[in-house]
Parts: sequence; C-alpha cells; structure tokens
Amino acid sequence: MKLPPVIPRPAIQQQNSDDPRITAEMREAARGLEAIFTSEMMKAMRGTVQKSEFSLRNPGSEIYEGMLDQEYAESSARQNAIGLSGQIIDYWLRSMPDPKYNENTGPDAGPVRTGGTHEDQSSE
Repeated sequence: MKLPPVIPRPAIQQQNSDDPRITAEMREAARGLEAIFTSEMMKAMRGTVQKSEFSLRNPGSEIYEGMLDQEYAESSARQNAIGLSGQIIDYWLRSMPDPKYNENTGPDAGPVRTGGTHEDQSSE
C-alpha cells in the first residue's frame, strides 16, 4: 500500500494581516499563550509514560526534558504549527467593542444592560 505524498502547508504567520486592530504585541501574546498551552500539554503527555526500573531517570534528566519540551513548545508557537494563536487573536477581535454595532456608547448612553435575570428589579 502506497501512501499519498505529504504536501507541506505554509505556516499561517500573518492571519488577518490587513486588520489594523492587530498589533505586534497581540501576536506575541497569542504566541506566548500557545507556547504555554503546548508546554503544559507535553508535560501532561510525559506524565502518562510509565517509569521503568531500567530507565536512566534522575532529577537532572527531568529538568532537561522540561527545558526541551519548553523549546519545542516555543518553536511550535513561532511556526503556528497548532494554529491556536490565530484562534486567540480571532477571539480577541470578536470581543473588542465595535463602534458600528455599539451605538449607545458615550457619556449620555445611560445604564449598561447586561441581560441579567434581576436587571429590571429594584435593589430596595
């Protein structure tokens, strides 16, 4: 059985690059969050491996593996291999207030309505 060739996909480095709301700091923060997530995921995966009496594990090797996992996570985030940083940026953009949809903004807008269950009831 012959497998089809793997076609490498380019890393999506500048997702929404035409959006002026995205800053370099946002991209760096999103990559940092992706690196933290990937590092924690790799740490959890390493925790599932059973320790054997024949393995040469000691505190030094565990520190080295942790540093190696952190470097893998940072490298993965720089290449946007998982794509989590793009999703984080998209979430941030969706959560930003958009003036064309929020017409009732400004000093004379009145109270902010959140849609809570007791919003219309008086606190007295």
